[in-house]
Amino acid sequence: MARRNDHTRDELQRLTLKVVKDFLTLYPPQEMSLRKVAKLIGYAPATVINTFGSYGDLLLAANAETLDELHSLSAAAVRNETQPRTALRKLARIYLAYARKYPHRWHLAFEHRIPDQKVLPEWQKSRIDRLFALFAEQLSRTGARKSLQDIHIASRVLWAGVHGICLLAAGGAVLQEKNATGEQMLDMFLNSFLESYTQPVMKGGNLPTSG
Repeated sequence: MARRNDHTRDELQRLTLKVVKDFLTLYPPQEMSLRKVAKLIGYAPATVINTFGSYGDLLLAANAETLDELHSLSAAAVRNETQPRTALRKLARIYLAYARKYPHRWHLAFEHRIPDQKVLPEWQKSRIDRLFALFAEQLSRTGARKSLQDIHIASRVLWAGVHGICLLAAGGAVLQEKNATGEQMLDMFLNSFLESYTQPVMKGGNLPTSG
């Protein structure tokens, strides 16, 4: 393919990321390749590499946009919510809706693996931490007497549970049963998790017993 100079570097980055986003809206990431992306934007594959550094870095940049979008939707959903339990339910529903609407982008953002010798960029790690922080903030408002470390761990556990259910929902077939919707599973998980999380712990680490 002939070289082109129709765009600045920033314009080319935006164009490429838009093409990747549009592609993943329709097709799974395993059907995408460097050559396909280059063909869609009308540039040589080497130009894409020169712009992003590598095909893997292009995928990371695309994932960053997905994480930014998901964070923006999530933050907006709970911005004026005063009840932490309701806020957590809203966060979970946002995740579920996003996973259903954009399953291929969702999977790439959370399932993409980088080489063992490569460290996840700080700008990518900070985006993931922002998502965890939304859950941690609401957990800190539940009234449960927890340390910062407890809240930190609990937010990861809660996020992992929500994420697992959303992965099933994005996969399609598993959650097509009438008696096992994604919403029902999320509600059951959240209710069970929060009941355990807010249960006071007695001295010695034992939970209080009834009777």
